[in-house]
Amino acid sequence: MGERAPDTLLVTQSNRDAATLLTDWRAWPTGALALVGPPGSGKTHLGLAWALEAGARQLPANASADMAADLFREAGGRLFIDDAYQAFDEPMVWRVLDLARTSHGAVLLAGAKPPQQWSVHLPDLRSRLAALPVARLNEPDEALLAVVLQRLCREQFIYLRDDEARYLAQRLPRTFAAAHAWAAALDADLVRGAKPVSMKAAKKALEKAMTGWNEAGDD
Repeated sequence: MGERAPDTLLVTQSNRDAATLLTDWRAWPTGALALVGPPGSGKTHLGLAWALEAGARQLPANASADMAADLFREAGGRLFIDDAYQAFDEPMVWRVLDLARTSHGAVLLAGAKPPQQWSVHLPDLRSRLAALPVARLNEPDEALLAVVLQRLCREQFIYLRDDEARYLAQRLPRTFAAAHAWAAALDADLVRGAKPVSMKAAKKALEKAMTGWNEAGDD
């Protein structure tokens, strides 16, 4: 399933509860779960990995209730809805959650905000969302941040050694946004074919990313 699968997720204090809930999807009490985390935390990747493991189908957040019901049956009750908090069809989400509860389904809804904060007009849906268990992907601790940095580099076919990753994780703000800012700064300055990333290049990208980070914070 690859390195982003729930069962290969690096478990640290920042994501321990989410990892447990994802791997124990057959025991979700209401047949559904909300996966919540900041931008860049890997919600979509983990959701797709879960879908592959569970045999789930992906359903657009703006799909109709009838389409959702048909796909629910075709997928054996297992669905993944990404960005579910944005422009979603309320009758569809209510229908899916009702089917999941009554038909022993497994529906994963991913979003940056917890369901209790979604803008909802249907009272029945609001109560269903409020009852959803939530798996939270928190901002990374130092150990997870080092892994995220290496993963971002691998996605660009760049090798970041453990020493450089640990050095950066000790100095960057512990957020996924900071990791992506550093990776973007590295990518902008990196001489193609230079592998692995030297400590000099890592520090230069760190300085560039932190300068941009501080300037953004002053705006």
